[in-house]
Amino acid sequence: MTGVGRLLDWYDAALDAVHGREAVRAVLADEPSPARPVHLLALGKAAEAMLQGAAGAWGAVITRALVVAPKGSEAEVGRLPFPVRRLTGNHPVPGAESLAAGAAMAEFLQRVPPDDALLVLLSGGASSLAEWPQPGVKLADLRELNEHLLAAGLDIRVMNALRGRFSRLKAGGAAGLCRSADVRILFISDVPGDSPASVGSGPFWSPESIDAAMTVPEIGWPELEALLRRLPPPRAAGHRPIHRLVAGNGDARAVVRRAARAEGLDAWDHGLFPASSGLPVARQLVRFLRHAPAGVHVWGGEAPVPLPARSGRGGRAQHLAALLLLLWLSRGFPRPIAVLSAATDGVDGNSGAAGAWFGDGRPKAEVGMRTTLRQALRGADTAVFWEGLGQVVPGRETGTNVMDLLIVQLGPLAAGTARMPVDAAGEAVSPAAGNETSGNPLARQPRRGAGAAAQPSVGGSSARRQPGVQAMALRALQVRDPARKCECVERLLEAWRAGGLAVVPDDPPPTRIEIPGRPERPQLVRPQDLPRRGLHTLRGRQALLHAVTHIEFNAINLALDAVYRFRGLPAEYISDWLQVAAEEARHFQLLAQQLTRTGVAYGDFPAHNGLWEMAVKTDVDPMERMALVPRVLEARGLDVTPGMIQRLQAAGDADSVAVLEVIQREEISHVAIGSHWFRHLAMQRGLDPEQTFLDLLAQHMPGRVRPPFALDARLAAGFSLREMQALEDQAGPG
Repeated sequence: MTGVGRLLDWYDAALDAVHGREAVRAVLADEPSPARPVHLLALGKAAEAMLQGAAGAWGAVITRALVVAPKGSEAEVGRLPFPVRRLTGNHPVPGAESLAAGAAMAEFLQRVPPDDALLVLLSGGASSLAEWPQPGVKLADLRELNEHLLAAGLDIRVMNALRGRFSRLKAGGAAGLCRSADVRILFISDVPGDSPASVGSGPFWSPESIDAAMTVPEIGWPELEALLRRLPPPRAAGHRPIHRLVAGNGDARAVVRRAARAEGLDAWDHGLFPASSGLPVARQLVRFLRHAPAGVHVWGGEAPVPLPARSGRGGRAQHLAALLLLLWLSRGFPRPIAVLSAATDGVDGNSGAAGAWFGDGRPKAEVGMRTTLRQALRGADTAVFWEGLGQVVPGRETGTNVMDLLIVQLGPLAAGTARMPVDAAGEAVSPAAGNETSGNPLARQPRRGAGAAAQPSVGGSSARRQPGVQAMALRALQVRDPARKCECVERLLEAWRAGGLAVVPDDPPPTRIEIPGRPERPQLVRPQDLPRRGLHTLRGRQALLHAVTHIEFNAINLALDAVYRFRGLPAEYISDWLQVAAEEARHFQLLAQQLTRTGVAYGDFPAHNGLWEMAVKTDVDPMERMALVPRVLEARGLDVTPGMIQRLQAAGDADSVAVLEVIQREEISHVAIGSHWFRHLAMQRGLDPEQTFLDLLAQHMPGRVRPPFALDARLAAGFSLREMQALEDQAGPG
């Protein structure tokens, strides 16, 4: 079977695994049905499929059901033992049918008796399918809001925050309409982080609102702020019913990885796309894929596409596939590749297809293809391009919606281009000797053995003991010379990705590191002893750049320490923090070069040690580290960097502005990684992540996190609106 044929099969297998019917049935089959009548509300793109799963498990106790789904959703024709009312709503922009569905949903909830149970089946798309607007909000306002939000390419969490202000159902509004004390929500997640606050704009998750005085994102709609001022104030905190995730993007990715490994291929699950729009995501992916080990690589998520004033047909998945093809063509097809990019709901934007693919020699790099691709991308008209090639993934009803999937199968690097894996100290790690692959370079390759790239492993053993990744991280952490440290970090990441490093269970346990590897200069002083200088002078701008450079150097050590210190976490944790270390090293190099251009060097100004001091204070508990370093100290950089950029722009320092703009964009993903692993660790311990974060803040840093906050950046970095409101509240007046 060809590479693309495999990818299509794995995509189908992933959809089967996260189908709403099976996901709901599996969860409810393990729970005793309530000893009381159950009223069922199914809302979203997977509503029909989830309804069938609930009927198969709890059909005997369900008394009635309301289903709100998109037009074209296929209702299964099997006879159900309870009455079902089916309504369609509009998507992706609410319309008259959405308002009718929202009114019916409100009436349905209000009619649930207090002693009965309510089962809610929630999936993506619900935000526009059912709407009951706030008094004074017209359908035209809702359409205007959603059209501008979609065109702006904002993070889904920011979009849902604004939608919640306009609605009586969203942001916990639906929960307030129901009198039942027994409410359970099963949801399929179509958002990064799988937050119940964001799926369908959180109709049963309260409060997820924001103070009207906080920053409103720019979406090209001048009337927005005036409208928000006329709306009712954000909802107060209310009761949150039990929410249970039944399927998400991680489940789909895991199926692809298992299927590839079952066919004897190396496979890696890289998690979600970086938090950015299509082009930056595609560039990062191509940088990685040029030197990644041969095998299968899978990502998930959504890479938003900012739309031009007049856009054509297409969607996120087809747009990303076109970007990847253009960048791969621009590099002369450096190695064999097969790519499938597709939406799991079977509908990619307005294209009529689920996605697109390329590989197995198709398309051929013809004259003018890059020009055609660029035109299609500029006009957001990629559907026509892929249809012309006959390389679309057919659209269909899938019974689920867990964002998009990107599956890539890589052949071996061309002779002479492969990099020898190197450990953190710069010593070569000899790869296993092997034979050349003949024939189709994407043909089945052994997952272990001659010629196969080894996957980063956890707890495994082999005939040749691999270096321990934690031990190598420690060696890089101890390197004092900044240039050498940056080089070691890059090699460490390459070695891990190429399978030259593993987690070795018998590596020595971590010890406290009071002083990490650092040069003799800069001199460390207390923060209050640092001189304050204005940016109207060259010396003041140099001091500012030096302070940021020192922060980035410390951030390299912090990321390495996160790898070295905290054991027993998934391989993805190590991948994340090695990636952060490498990007922090690049940030340090950019800033150090800019300092040199201004006539000074790193070490010429004093600096403080606050970041590393917090690392020492949190060196026992990884959950505390993730909460207090990425989500507090590093997140502060998201708040203050825009102001620094403005001041440098006013001073005419365009070169420094360009460097800080790159760093600001990439630091969002670093804080997002901290947010992800903090939530992972909190939920693993049965703790509510939001409340736990606020408790840790009150315990360790009371009153030290103060506004103003960069709301959009923090939301993109994994903060919830509830957390942001709490940060505003704990800061107090002034």
